[in-house]
Amino acid sequence: MKILMTADAAGGVWRYSVDLIKAAVKHGAEVMLATMGPRPTAAQRDELLSILQITLAESDYALEWMPGAGGDVDASGKWLLELESHFDADLIHLNGYAHASLPWGKPVVVVAHSCVYSWWRAVHGCAPGKEWTEYKKRVTDGLEACDIAVTPSAAMAAELQREYAVNTDRVRVIRNFTNVQPSSGTTKEPFVLAAGRVWDAAKNLELLDRTAPKLGWQVRIAGSGSPNRSARFLGCLAHTELMNQMRAAGIFAHPALYEPFGLSVLEAARARCCLVLSDIRSLRELWEGAARFVNPREPEAWIDEINALIHNPEERELFGKRAHSRSLEYTEASSAGQYWNLYSSIIDARSGVAA
Repeated sequence: MKILMTADAAGGVWRYSVDLIKAAVKHGAEVMLATMGPRPTAAQRDELLSILQITLAESDYALEWMPGAGGDVDASGKWLLELESHFDADLIHLNGYAHASLPWGKPVVVVAHSCVYSWWRAVHGCAPGKEWTEYKKRVTDGLEACDIAVTPSAAMAAELQREYAVNTDRVRVIRNFTNVQPSSGTTKEPFVLAAGRVWDAAKNLELLDRTAPKLGWQVRIAGSGSPNRSARFLGCLAHTELMNQMRAAGIFAHPALYEPFGLSVLEAARARCCLVLSDIRSLRELWEGAARFVNPREPEAWIDEINALIHNPEERELFGKRAHSRSLEYTEASSAGQYWNLYSSIIDARSGVAA
């Protein structure tokens, strides 16, 4: 099977793509990964190109969710069609929406990692302005054109249905997964860790930066952005460095206002962190019973909850074990297997082969 996949290197989509490509190659696939937005770092590029049966095509085209990206979306669409004409893929896997409406002539899977409209409602409590009308049309057209849309949670599936009226029988929920090896019980250190794009209001990391002086432990935040620096900011870490921080952290905090899945949460759970998460639908869906939940708009409640856990090592250890146990449900064997079966069934359906 030959798969043309799109991705960007700016966030969790990159980690998701690399891990899924590794799994697809194990099944015998040949993959071309076409990137848009910020180019991969040298470390990202080296990791990807260490995989057999992978071709990387890079570009600088703006991503569809960036303001004023319409011209770049059209130009990148032409570029992708040219790549496909040379690669001759059996299936198109898009980690975005707009390009699904291109005349591929091949099965198309769209994976809904997030979207501007659901992001905006979660952060601002209303729909975005008219300047995003073209974006919504492109997303809607893409969702109507694709063979199937995949979401990492039922919560994100509901957002697609609400914002774009996607028919439920054209949406499949497949959990994200991680290949991070389970922690061997490394001794935890007295600090609170968070990770994400500091500039992204949906991550709500400003809450931890603001409340850090009132917490009993140091707060460390890994990610890109311009912080106020009450917490200790680690900047953008290589994946191995981030995992080292997670294995050491006593508490992992994630105060997001919007989170379709939360790959960083899964990785922290695999590292046996005690999870303190936003009380939002998606995180409840994935981590109910394995984390402590706090209203993301109540800073004082985060101070109280984290300080209470700081003074209760038995509770931290209990929830670290629960998080670790839950993380083992989100595996490559399950999720990548579901993707492979989905790819095969769509290709067979297009070619008229009985399932």
